[in-house]
Amino acid sequence: MEAVQFHPTGVVPGEILVSEACRGDGGYLRDKNEHRFMLDYEPDKKELASRDVVSRRMVTHIRKGFGVESPYGPHLWLDIRHLGAEHIHTRLREVETICQDFLGVDPVNQLIPVRPTQHYSMGGVRTHKEGHAYGMTGLYAAGEAACWDMHGFNRLGGNSVAETVVMGSVVGRRIVQDLEWLLHPGLDRFAGDLAREANFQVQARMKRLLAGGDEYVHDLSRRMSEILTEKVGIFRNEKDLGEAVDELREIHDRSQRLGLRSSGSGANPEMALALRFPGMVRLALTIAYGARKRTESRGSHYREDYPKRDDENWLNRTLATWPAGADMPVLDYEPVRITELPPGERGYGEGKTEPTKESVHG
Repeated sequence: MEAVQFHPTGVVPGEILVSEACRGDGGYLRDKNEHRFMLDYEPDKKELASRDVVSRRMVTHIRKGFGVESPYGPHLWLDIRHLGAEHIHTRLREVETICQDFLGVDPVNQLIPVRPTQHYSMGGVRTHKEGHAYGMTGLYAAGEAACWDMHGFNRLGGNSVAETVVMGSVVGRRIVQDLEWLLHPGLDRFAGDLAREANFQVQARMKRLLAGGDEYVHDLSRRMSEILTEKVGIFRNEKDLGEAVDELREIHDRSQRLGLRSSGSGANPEMALALRFPGMVRLALTIAYGARKRTESRGSHYREDYPKRDDENWLNRTLATWPAGADMPVLDYEPVRITELPPGERGYGEGKTEPTKESVHG
């Protein structure tokens, strides 16, 4: 679960993603001086380096003081003006709509404020290649909910097609094959019992929330988000990850004492978040703890203190379980089985050049 991908171009504010088609069609990334800085970091791939590489280059450039200051924190610019009005109105019309509706920006004539934002999780329910969970008959997962070995530690743009079209078909066929078991005469009664038990448990949790605790879910959720952004983000290191784990454990403990400030009746967003939040913070802890234990850089997981990939010690996947009543996940590791192609050098970015003072300042 430590393999979390960041997309380079989330709009500021709002973090809504604007398509990679902007850069694929020839858009530029610019800094506060309107300098096209990716030429300095990635002279070959430029803005078309992989998502993790572009995101790291953007954050590095902001750290060096070349971000555009705003009330929402520093950002950079995405420039598609030179693509022309017709191209933007037709090929990038969704981007145009996002900019106009959420930012009040016309990308035909104005720069788009962007910075990297969390996008995709390579981790998920550990599944067989046909989408069924190991050891849990009748449970299937596909897409971002699943870990089924297609993406490794870094999903490439465009792989969503294989994930939806191909894996959707594969999992669908597997479910059909399993229907004989799923239609077992006694299963409907068993499923009904499970549903009633689940409903009873949810009702009990709702009553505890209505009874009132001293913790407010929106405060805890906001703090969890800050911890993940500041300490478990694009650049990771031992100090920040250690602090993140300790702070998230505290949030997890406090999440057991949630109470509502609203009535809780009707379609209540506070109730919905309060019911989900304990699971959310457990997931956050699993990400942070897994990232701390993995002392290497691989794909989307980048450790500043361990910048190299370490196949000798870390060519494996992290398996996390959370025992009942525990305040931390248990991590185990499963070796990766190499079939036809062993891991090789990356060919989609990570140039060796560093920007010069002259080139950065234009």
